[in-house]
Amino acid sequence: MKVLSRFATILSLAAALAACGTLGADTPAPQDSSFVVADLFATPGKSLATLEPSPSVQPSATVFNVGPATLAPTLSLPTVVILQPNLPTQPPFGGLLLTPTIAPLPIPTEQVCSADPPLPFAAVWQNTPQAKALLGCPAGSPQTVSGLWQPFERGVMFERDSDHSIFIISDANIRQQGKLTDAWWRLMDTWQADESDADPSLTAPTGLLQPLRGFGKVWRSNAFVRQAVGWATADAAQIESQWLNFDRGWMMTGPNGAPIYVMLLGDADQTVGTHLAPSQ
Repeated sequence: MKVLSRFATILSLAAALAACGTLGADTPAPQDSSFVVADLFATPGKSLATLEPSPSVQPSATVFNVGPATLAPTLSLPTVVILQPNLPTQPPFGGLLLTPTIAPLPIPTEQVCSADPPLPFAAVWQNTPQAKALLGCPAGSPQTVSGLWQPFERGVMFERDSDHSIFIISDANIRQQGKLTDAWWRLMDTWQADESDADPSLTAPTGLLQPLRGFGKVWRSNAFVRQAVGWATADAAQIESQWLNFDRGWMMTGPNGAPIYVMLLGDADQTVGTHLAPSQ
């Protein structure tokens, strides 16, 4: 009986061991995940994504030392009005010579007149031989002529009250080229009270002025006037000028008797002529 009992025990142990072997074959042994090294090239699901360049992107050559491109402005830059007068190529006003040809001065000769001019013209007459040769003898007595006077960079303007004639007297050639004579013109004041005094689009340089009203209209409307005298240097003022007529022109004074201009009439047109350098 003892032998049968031991044999049964052995069979039970053998069956148990057989069952354990079957379970071990189906169940994988546990592994420590902290030491798993992924195969990046063979293990599905753990390989890195490969980025392929877009076929529309084309590589371009690298350019060195080239600054950023300049963008074109979206708004036009403001225009600065700079007055650049030009002499006209054709004389307006019915053939008026705007740039009169100054003939060579005649050789001064002894002028025999019945009387010398009175003061303040006597000194110019006595000390300037060209004045005697060009003007001839005095005619009549000095007259007081009221009008508006304004100095400019290269000359003056004077408007006679009696007939609103504007005399533009340039001394640009005298100052800049050292010539003995220069040009003058006479134009009419056509400015009306309902017109603008000035042109607001024109800005005078620092220290200079745009002439107003009658002077301004003549100045803005005639490029040769702007070229001849430039910008105004002071405001216009009412003065009394002394005038004395001569055979071929006249003498006239500026404010307070100076300067004195020797004004010579043109050969065919009394609205243009030449003058000698002003005497202070």
